[in-house]
Amino acid sequence: MRIALFVLAVAACTSAPADPYADHDEPSDYDPVLGDGKADGLATFSQNDVYSDAFLTDETAIDAAGLQAFFETSPYGNRSWLADATIDGASAAETIIAAAQAEHVNPMVLVARMQVESSLVSKTATPTASRQAAALGCGCPDGGGCMASFRGLSAQLACGAHVMRRWFDASNAGTGEYRVGHATRTLDPRTVTPATSATAALYAYTPWVLVGRGGTWLVWNVTRKYVQHAVAHGWMVAE
Repeated sequence: MRIALFVLAVAACTSAPADPYADHDEPSDYDPVLGDGKADGLATFSQNDVYSDAFLTDETAIDAAGLQAFFETSPYGNRSWLADATIDGASAAETIIAAAQAEHVNPMVLVARMQVESSLVSKTATPTASRQAAALGCGCPDGGGCMASFRGLSAQLACGAHVMRRWFDASNAGTGEYRVGHATRTLDPRTVTPATSATAALYAYTPWVLVGRGGTWLVWNVTRKYVQHAVAHGWMVAE
């Protein structure tokens, strides 16, 4: 199952459209994030150094109470529907923390991915079941639905955390398609040479750069927005 999932994560990206983020429906996610960068360590976008390894693997970066507060007072100036959502009897915040800690990844990485893939964080009303089913785009080939075993928030969170960690470990082992010091073409196409295994994992998950339009740039921009918001409110500690 783990090997199949690992392969699926790659296969899901191979038939991607020319601009897979054209339908992202939260315009503010493209706005520049102001600040001097001291609060988040993500001040300048570099396609080769998007996340540090320490950031991606900081599973205690935020706890369930902090994440619940984040949903109550979101970076969009509203109360996210996730503040009231429950998944298998637990709050959304608790489920996200559990999924992140099971794979030793930063919970905010999963939250940012939910927004980039499905705009779930910015929504105030409960999204459609189909949108929730593909929350992190994991096991969901472009142009088709998610495989049954990966549908739903709980499965998507587990899948997303697992795949991110597997690609991170593959870079460290020198076996990943994207790995530290190895030049690889993205689907833009651009040539990236990851400086960190965390950056390699991001491209293995989403093999696009798309500066100003989507892809890994959008993951970086949304993550920076979220980290700054959480740090400013005391829910996270600056890296």
